[in-house]
Amino acid sequence: MIRSRSFALVDTESKVSACTHMPIVRYEDARFSKRDDSVIQEAELTVFVNGARQCDTTCSPWDVRELVAGNLFLAGVVTDPEQVSAIDVDLDSGAVSVRVDVAGASRRRRRHVETLRDGGVVISGVFERGDGGDPSCDAEGFLPVESDLTLQAAQVVERMALLEDRSLLFRRTGGVHSAVLVDQCGVVAWFEDIGRHSALDKLVGWCFLNGVDASDKMLLFSGRVPREIIVKVIRLGCPVVASPGAPTSLSMRLAQRWGVTLVGFAKRDVFNVYAHPERIV
Repeated sequence: MIRSRSFALVDTESKVSACTHMPIVRYEDARFSKRDDSVIQEAELTVFVNGARQCDTTCSPWDVRELVAGNLFLAGVVTDPEQVSAIDVDLDSGAVSVRVDVAGASRRRRRHVETLRDGGVVISGVFERGDGGDPSCDAEGFLPVESDLTLQAAQVVERMALLEDRSLLFRRTGGVHSAVLVDQCGVVAWFEDIGRHSALDKLVGWCFLNGVDASDKMLLFSGRVPREIIVKVIRLGCPVVASPGAPTSLSMRLAQRWGVTLVGFAKRDVFNVYAHPERIV
């Protein structure tokens, strides 16, 4: 653990120790052999908000507090960290109890949210579909991303190499995605989960709880970047997202309309810029 600027304590390294070892049978070189293998952990959880059962989900059993906070923020249930009075995580019983003061947000129309089995959320009904969405009442709480951030192309390459070099848990298990926030000084926060949505939701939740401004930072994301991921990047207010994976036509249109620089297929010394290339010089 290191102190990241004036922010709260946050893990900035891959959780390489967060796996378990289990016996397996491996087929290789035309023969079977018994061995131990590193397997990623997964936890089943039930989330209760103010005593009411919210959802059943699974996730990697760490940074659960940030995951739940990110889910609530992205869903529009809370808009200020002061509204979250407690998040109690009991992995042994598989329960997460959240106490929320929703009085300040009671007049806001909550977004339609689907909780994924892997722990993340997908938000729908926020932007108009088809042309990427214009700012409207459907996008309440979402603002176009405005930032003076510019990056050298070499910086994009270096930061994507950092994502690959430090993703030790993925290399050991092949079972996690990463969402990493970086600035000019290096890694600000690093979150991992079995689900790509959950990894990003954890990062969003951490920023929300700690009042971290993402408008001068870059998001490194290990998974492909469909529309739902760009919706969360817009809500986070992050101007640049880069991934070794592929974007989609809807994510490209949404990123272009809402001011997000979208970088895909970023591997080694090659990457594609699909929206707002002016930030990379």
